[in-house]
Amino acid sequence: MKRILVSLLLALMTANAFSDDFEDGLHAAKKDDYKTAIPLLNNAAKQDNSMAHVMLGLMYKNGKGIKQSQKIAFKHFLTAAKLNDADGQFNVAQMYEYGKGTTKDDTEAVKWYQLAAEQGVTDAQIRLGLIYQLGQNGKPQDVKSAQKWFRLAAQQGDPDAQLMLGRAYADDQNETKDLIRAYAWTLLAISNGSQDAIKDREALDKKLSVKQREEAQALSAQCSTSAYNNC
Repeated sequence: MKRILVSLLLALMTANAFSDDFEDGLHAAKKDDYKTAIPLLNNAAKQDNSMAHVMLGLMYKNGKGIKQSQKIAFKHFLTAAKLNDADGQFNVAQMYEYGKGTTKDDTEAVKWYQLAAEQGVTDAQIRLGLIYQLGQNGKPQDVKSAQKWFRLAAQQGDPDAQLMLGRAYADDQNETKDLIRAYAWTLLAISNGSQDAIKDREALDKKLSVKQREEAQALSAQCSTSAYNNC
């Protein structure tokens, strides 16, 4: 029993040491002290710290404090992704999509975008929405699937997703086309800082009656106060 307790204590001390390595490495990197940061992050990465792999991936990808290498960046991102790190999954998806550091592979890109999107990464949700909306990366055009992914990001308050969701509701190919909901989501996008949404609102103004615009404004207010759930 004593031997087991000693082993557990040593394991905990090691885990804490590598957690400290990541925190210290991150702190050094934020100060552009890469000479200190890189060995610390490498130590943490060797112990399967997914965040350390993501940090190293970004540094290699951008040539920040280290010689740029897309291949090494991809390896770090993929390791993080396989450890179920959402940021790692999103970066792997991007590199597969654009063929950076690895062979371009649309199927793998969509796979990793979806895994990241399911963990709540808004950029992944929006990219998936666009893939389905436009019929890209080997996927057929699917307005319903596009609307699903836009909505998940929009409910997190992302103005680009809110604009995209508004456009999905206004799409003639959408079986659930709803100009009032399109207007409501467009108003939310504007309130959250989207300049592009202003032109969309102006276009929708010409299609809706005064009564319909008032209904959309009320829906937008209700949506905002319910954390984007009742819309």
